[in-house]
Amino acid sequence: MDYVDAKLLVVILLSLPISAGLALWLARRYRRAMVALMRSSAPSTVAASPPPSPSPARPVAPDARFSSTDNARRNRHLSLRLAGISLAIGLSTSVYYLTVIEPDTGFGFRRWLILGLIHSWPVMVSLGLLWRWPLWRSVLAVLAYLAALVPVVMLASSNEQSALAVSLWLLSTTLVPMLALFCLTASGRIRAIAPLLFPIVALLLTASILGLDLVTAWTEHPPGWFTALVTTIGAWPTIALLTITPCLIATGPAVWLFRTLAQRYRRKAFSELSYLTTSIWLVILTSAALLATRSTGALAFGSLAAILWVPLGFRLFAGETPPPQGVPTLLILRVFQRDAEVEALFDDVTERWRTSGNTILIAGTDLISRTLDADDLFVYLSRRLGERFIATPDQVSARLDEFDLAPDDDGRYRVNECYCTDASWQHALVALVSRANYVLMDLRQFKAHNEGCRIELRHLGQAAHLRRILILHDQDTDRTTAGHDLGTAATQRVKWIDLTGRRADGAQVLSALEPD
Repeated sequence: MDYVDAKLLVVILLSLPISAGLALWLARRYRRAMVALMRSSAPSTVAASPPPSPSPARPVAPDARFSSTDNARRNRHLSLRLAGISLAIGLSTSVYYLTVIEPDTGFGFRRWLILGLIHSWPVMVSLGLLWRWPLWRSVLAVLAYLAALVPVVMLASSNEQSALAVSLWLLSTTLVPMLALFCLTASGRIRAIAPLLFPIVALLLTASILGLDLVTAWTEHPPGWFTALVTTIGAWPTIALLTITPCLIATGPAVWLFRTLAQRYRRKAFSELSYLTTSIWLVILTSAALLATRSTGALAFGSLAAILWVPLGFRLFAGETPPPQGVPTLLILRVFQRDAEVEALFDDVTERWRTSGNTILIAGTDLISRTLDADDLFVYLSRRLGERFIATPDQVSARLDEFDLAPDDDGRYRVNECYCTDASWQHALVALVSRANYVLMDLRQFKAHNEGCRIELRHLGQAAHLRRILILHDQDTDRTTAGHDLGTAATQRVKWIDLTGRRADGAQVLSALEPD
């Protein structure tokens, strides 16, 4: 591996953990900023100054209906699309490997197919990203995929090889990619921010390394100004200055890159899933190309062209056309300050729902790791997060008109939030209820003192247009108080699911959303 390739590998290996660390730090800062803005209004209690009676219901698509069968089919199709993209990349890189990188080994159909399957192992990572598997589950899925390939590789090999040798070889191809998986998706907060920071950090590190290269060159053949600078401030300060300065110069392009990513995300050029898939595959293809440069030099980077299968796969096999009656809208309500449970519910239920319809909710710190996107992060770093908040009731309608209700390139619909203060959240609630077709309310650990949830229940009880109000509860839920607040008018539209001692089953919950 030559010197340039080694530096590229260093950039990747350093950018990944730095991005993860910065992501955790920014997530904490973002959370604090949200809490401060939520409390920025004049002191008031949740029960004080109630909003006016709700206006006539105006759902985005009044006739839209949800079908759990159709939802399951759409999710299967999306999974198959991701698998197809991974297989296409694997087979394409195999063709390039056999014809350009190692042409002497010969090209045969069986050899190409097996090598394609080996290169397609990130399919398990892609499915894990789609279904928000925890890191350990994604790792186990990758190991299971590789284990299944071991006997295939042994049978196809012309030389006798042990299972251990084949296993170690297969594992060696995943080391850098698995580091990328860990650093970009180890937790919800890292997944929300680190992939966006990764190209920015890589750009800044590249600039610093170029600065070090210049220092090395000037040390061997020092120009007059360089000698004078070393004499004036010393050797180490000079090295530090000439390493940091290129990084500062690259700050402008880095900001431009970040702004461009945010703008393109806002304009639906890509989705969170397609961006993550592209990022992981770029790391995988680049690390493989760096190893291949030992035999073919710069030609090895031609394999990076296979990344085009990601946008092509999402565009060519786009999601289905929305039904003529429109797509349904699901309103998510919950007891706050239960971050882990709500995040799990979001992963199990809302991620499945998104192939069928829109999701709306009142923003809270409990779902930052699931709803923070490129545009939100850029707005925060631009010190304009306050512009996202509904400060007064008369701003509610304008905020709802800004909702993004069109599907992404992966066929899923985005999550739209209302950022509210203590003075505006009830007015936002009324507007959100009026636009929803279905409501999913998590009342686990609900008590009579949860006044905010009680206000929500009263509004739901009056919303006759809702097709289904699905309430999740456990043994700690005060169902008597909840039932009293809902009233008798909503009895036919309300369904309860007991989740005592167990995690929500996404398919079961979505099936329960369908009216009887």
